[in-house]
Amino acid sequence: MLKSAAPKRLLLIEDDELLSRALTESLVSQGYQVDALATGEGIPRMMERNSVNLIILDIQLPGKDGLYWLKWFKSYYPSVPVILVSSRVQPEERVEGLQAGAHDYLVKPFHDQELLIKVQYFLKQGKTHQETHQAVIKIGDFTLDTINNVVIKNGFQTPLTELECKILQLLHMNAGMPLSREELMWQTMGIRYVPSNRSIDTHINRLRKKIEDAPANPTYIRTVRGRGYCFYLPNTATSAH
Repeated sequence: MLKSAAPKRLLLIEDDELLSRALTESLVSQGYQVDALATGEGIPRMMERNSVNLIILDIQLPGKDGLYWLKWFKSYYPSVPVILVSSRVQPEERVEGLQAGAHDYLVKPFHDQELLIKVQYFLKQGKTHQETHQAVIKIGDFTLDTINNVVIKNGFQTPLTELECKILQLLHMNAGMPLSREELMWQTMGIRYVPSNRSIDTHINRLRKKIEDAPANPTYIRTVRGRGYCFYLPNTATSAH
């Protein structure tokens, strides 16, 4: 006897409790498995532990907004379709979301059937409709290849661990903004930082040896005392912290 296919798993991030509940019920009624979050707080842990087929993402979230999380998804899960939903109606705001990598943009209020049609369409497209993402990133005097997890500098390739690559991507995505050890662990591994766990410092030191000309006096990954680590692009680099 043939086994039936497992239901597609959707992640809904929506802070309007009534709307979230209504959309969840509508999607579940169509046979989808739905995980719902009210903020971006649980996204890294959810994605680390589950295989998600499609994401429905509200832009106006508390804390880090939906556009930040869209960038995060495109960095770490580029093959998973993302549908943005928002009450923002200006054309330039729709364009911004689509240019950032969203597969579609629905303006609230919308009919739940409209969302169901979009979800069905993108799930059917599968890999044939994946958004392209920046797999090779030129940063200063080195290049980061996020597909093969290598740094290319002065013609030489240096392998990175998967976690080192994810940390470097996150630091680069937040260039100029200090990230705490907690943020780094949470957004790359989906786990909470505890003060006794200094593994992030070890990974940072290894990354410095792989991308810096002088790891003891870093140009890119700098320590910000009391706050964590900050990534500086060459054209914005200032005196070291």
